[in-house]
Amino acid sequence: MLDEPLLSLASVDKYFRIGSRRLHAVRNVSFTLSRGQTLGVVGESGSGKSTLGRCAIGLLTPESGRIQFDGVDIHQLTKRALRQKRKDMQIIFQDPIAALNLRTTVGQNIEDPLIVHRLGNRSERSRRVFELLDSVGLDRAHAEAFPYELSGGQQQRVMIARALSVRPKLVVCDEVLSALDMSVQAQIMLLLQDLQKEHHLSYVFISHSLSAVGYLSDFIAVMYLGQVVEYGPTETLLDRPRHPYTVTLFQSVLEIPDSKAHRSTLETLKGEIPSPLQLRVGCAFSSRCPWAQEICRLQPPAMTELGEGHQVACHFTE
Repeated sequence: MLDEPLLSLASVDKYFRIGSRRLHAVRNVSFTLSRGQTLGVVGESGSGKSTLGRCAIGLLTPESGRIQFDGVDIHQLTKRALRQKRKDMQIIFQDPIAALNLRTTVGQNIEDPLIVHRLGNRSERSRRVFELLDSVGLDRAHAEAFPYELSGGQQQRVMIARALSVRPKLVVCDEVLSALDMSVQAQIMLLLQDLQKEHHLSYVFISHSLSAVGYLSDFIAVMYLGQVVEYGPTETLLDRPRHPYTVTLFQSVLEIPDSKAHRSTLETLKGEIPSPLQLRVGCAFSSRCPWAQEICRLQPPAMTELGEGHQVACHFTE
């Protein structure tokens, strides 16, 4: 059904074992993503953004919760069925040099997913490679180059072409802008936007860049210590953030003031930074929150619906 969400996560938890202890990377995360839309995921380093993205497409298996993609629970599939489903779920990793095969040409890197999924014969795959190079703004001559011979922006375009090679429905973009300068970032954002319109793609866009997330996303999920603390439509969340962490995160964006009168002091969070290896009983943000009261240290806040899809996990949002 067209109105059914493409991706749906319900109460997803993921942890990693560090010796005898558990590192809780994703905790009780739920959201839905419609076809052709973009969910931006923001939060400081270590908040669980990349782990969430990998869980969403089945690269990591959660300890609990349910992940449905295109109407199917992906963790109920057999290995063979999941392999077939993977062509509909692709990921663009943060570091192209680490993700691409440096011993093979750009053309071979883009062609590899087609070979894995047994799509087309040799001549059809070659045509597809050239089509993809054209679509991401690279010359066809780049097919014979090796990844290390390209610039950072060109390498990221190769990653995008490879992800699109099997005509996916969903692409997870994991910090795809972080290693690029501002002008190249703008080019990649415009490219992602154009490709989304052309192919009706859905994105999970993970980034530290709040401006990029605001530009590309239909909805934003704000993560802190593995949890989504605020979620909502982009315009609503940017204009009226309700969680204290979201407010602080957005205030951390440096802007050039119009005059001395418009200068503002950058407020930093005070208090102890909690460890994902030793979770608190109450709100995870309570040790750094300027609003915190006794209830915050004793009872975890539930996700509250504020209207129009805007949700926040805080005892004091009213």
